[in-house]
Amino acid sequence: MQLMIYETAVPVSHARHGNWSLQVGTTYAFCRNVNSVPLMAAEFASAALEYAIVFGGTGDVVLPAAVLGVRTDENLYVTEQGGWQAKYIPAFVRRYPFVFFTRDEGKTFTLCIDEAFPGFNQSGRGERLLATTASRRPTWRTCSNSCSNTNSNSTAPRDFARSSRI
Repeated sequence: MQLMIYETAVPVSHARHGNWSLQVGTTYAFCRNVNSVPLMAAEFASAALEYAIVFGGTGDVVLPAAVLGVRTDENLYVTEQGGWQAKYIPAFVRRYPFVFFTRDEGKTFTLCIDEAFPGFNQSGRGERLLATTASRRPTWRTCSNSCSNTNSNSTAPRDFARSSRI
């Protein structure tokens, strides 16, 4: 699995991350050196208005991607201050520092987080990653509140987070 922007993605667990917090940020600097990102078919209509979409891969595996730059390690959409210069931000970028991982060809998925993300901390800055419900079962906080890179036009991360349990 190619993780691109993820340095140390590890499975989210209550034992490891029960006391961790996620500080909301406003920078996309983490993907400054990424010249393309994967797209889902549901993103094509929105993404095609602002990005070139290419289909690449090897053998029988072909995946769509949004082109962000024409040179290696170049992202023309990230400003010097870390802002994003387009209305639509691909889901791959918005979901950072979270990523799903699978080892069984997509039959099961594990939610992971990049522990190298600067806003991920044990000092209590930001919102707790996991909260304990009345049933004492940990639940994943809403991604729209925790993730630093949400798209205001999308409710998918919030809807997913409300229905997910870890």
